[in-house]
Amino acid sequence: MAIIGKPIFYSQGQVVHDGKYGIFPFVYETIAKKKSKNREAGAVEIKATQYVNKEAIREMLLHNVIPAIKSKWPSDLSKDILIQWDNARSHQSIQYQSFPKNLGELIEKVKEAYDSFNPILNKHTWITLQCCMEEILKHLGGNNFSPPHKGKKRLERLGLLPEQQEVEGAVVEQAVEHLNTLFIQTGEVNEEDEGMQVDAD
Repeated sequence: MAIIGKPIFYSQGQVVHDGKYGIFPFVYETIAKKKSKNREAGAVEIKATQYVNKEAIREMLLHNVIPAIKSKWPSDLSKDILIQWDNARSHQSIQYQSFPKNLGELIEKVKEAYDSFNPILNKHTWITLQCCMEEILKHLGGNNFSPPHKGKKRLERLGLLPEQQEVEGAVVEQAVEHLNTLFIQTGEVNEEDEGMQVDAD
């Protein structure tokens, strides 16, 4: 599980916090019962967790994710923190440029890829995320749009890259009105629906 947040910069461009809190593999250790060509009997082996279920995720959050955030979160910022788990596959190509021989080496290569992630690229990613959210609002929750291109590198060079994207109030109001048409309050049943009700028993 990779934890990434929005990086924080001073107005002069220096990095206050790179937004990286850690990357933790879903693995466990076991003792080898038999000798093999790769290890002796009694050696500690790293095994991949076969089922990353609700319990495994909860343990990861409690014992790794939350402590990592608490240890690295800037003390002068608000303590209201939102954790979103999106189950996205990794996009770290650096790990594929090497040839790990075992699970332990693979874990190290993935960590190296994570550690080398550029905070500037991370900053641009958050801007892109906000731009995509704006497009989703404009398309009333749909994703039938091309990823927006704002010329972030050019704006960065000019010192004009915004920290947050501004969204027109009309766009938000339109999205809210659309959402209100999708839901019927509990207890509200129109005449057509009422005539179609059947006994589930």
